[in-house]
Amino acid sequence: MTAYVRVAETQIPPGQMALLLFTARDELCAGIIEHCPDGTLERRVPNDPSPHDLVLVICRLMAQLPDDADVYVVIEPGAYWPEMFPDMKMFEEV
Repeated sequence: MTAYVRVAETQIPPGQMALLLFTARDELCAGIIEHCPDGTLERRVPNDPSPHDLVLVICRLMAQLPDDADVYVVIEPGAYWPEMFPDMKMFEEV
């Protein structure tokens, strides 16, 4: 079963992607961070971030992951994990 795992950017395993939660104009928004094979971290965020894109970004990320893969989540300062979302584990718990 998929688990949602909170990580720091530096904890994203090489070759993996993470959901990025951040705020724009005081609203929760989402993007994707990829830890590229060359060691760089690539951020993919919408040009005009909107809370309306949150579910779409999550779906795009999950479509690129194997069915049983954990979803890594990076939460920037000011952002949060919504209460109605599934429980999240911390990286150390996995």
